[in-house]
Amino acid sequence: MVSGLPSEALQPPTDGVDVSVVIVTHNSAQLLGACLRSVFAECAGLGAEIFVVDNASSDGTGEFVRANFPAVELMETHCNLGFSAGNNLALRKCRGRYAVLLNPDTVLHAGALRALIEAVESEPGTGAAGPKLLLADGTVQPECARPLPRISNLFPWLLLLDKLRWRLSGRKPAGAAGAGPPRGKLLDGFNLLFWGRERSCRVEYICGACMVIRREVLERVGLLDEASPMFLDDMDYCRRIADAGWSIRYAAEAEVTHLWQQSSGKFRREADFYALVCHSMWLYFRKHEGRGTAAVFAAMVGAAGVVRVAVGGAAFAMAIGRARSGCRRQWEMALGLCRWALPREKRAPRFGFVGESSEPAGPRVAASRV
Repeated sequence: MVSGLPSEALQPPTDGVDVSVVIVTHNSAQLLGACLRSVFAECAGLGAEIFVVDNASSDGTGEFVRANFPAVELMETHCNLGFSAGNNLALRKCRGRYAVLLNPDTVLHAGALRALIEAVESEPGTGAAGPKLLLADGTVQPECARPLPRISNLFPWLLLLDKLRWRLSGRKPAGAAGAGPPRGKLLDGFNLLFWGRERSCRVEYICGACMVIRREVLERVGLLDEASPMFLDDMDYCRRIADAGWSIRYAAEAEVTHLWQQSSGKFRREADFYALVCHSMWLYFRKHEGRGTAAVFAAMVGAAGVVRVAVGGAAFAMAIGRARSGCRRQWEMALGLCRWALPREKRAPRFGFVGESSEPAGPRVAASRV
């Protein structure tokens, strides 16, 4: 697990390099082209270095990058290291004043990168900034800015009560006044679905799909935590930024399309991803709040899973037509929670990341600038 990094492990900053963009990909060649084109457009006029870390893709990602984006520094691994470890490989080589973590399924809108840099520069104590993430249909992805997870704000989220409240309220978003987002409501204290995210403000959490980090933060806070291959990285890093005395800013004027969940998977795999989110939160609580809090969270997940299995099973039994598919999906998601929470020993679902192997695997990397 990586939780810190001595400053000498980073490449020294280089005059003229403003931003270092890091994109970690695995079998995302179809989406990567649009992402990289938007990055190059946004970096025009800036001193930029762009890294693509290809985590052992089998869809020709490496060949695609070499053929179409020769200015990119391509780092090809021989195993799927996961998101956090993949980012860390490139972060060690970054020389810019700002590091930009970017998912391959994102597209930067015009002016987004400069707006994010300006958001960080707006206050000396701002350590990182994140944009307004828009889904493919143009709606705001709530995960782009929200509170950090707490025992007090997660149980309604686990039971989907925040989504139920949102639908019953007529889906009327509210603005935010002051220096931060609005206070959470009784059944919506985590995702803040009622918040329209139209105003820039300080927040506790920004999504790792697009995050601009001040170099001084990297030098002081360190690399991403590799304890979980996915999902832990951004919530843990935001917590560590705050613990180091920096603030985090949500920049509503910076817009980025996030083609989230564009590939449809089997219900079981979706359920396993959901369980991996909970496993990552469990690791987060164990690291930052202690084993007791982590145990309480695991019990909450188990209780929510049992309730949702019962309710989802009944709904699936009574559903007809197209509704059956949605009910079955929710039932599978609830089963995923139970599979993770009920065993005493907590294990993340396996997806083929190198960290899941019992054999030690070092970061075997072939780097090429093409």
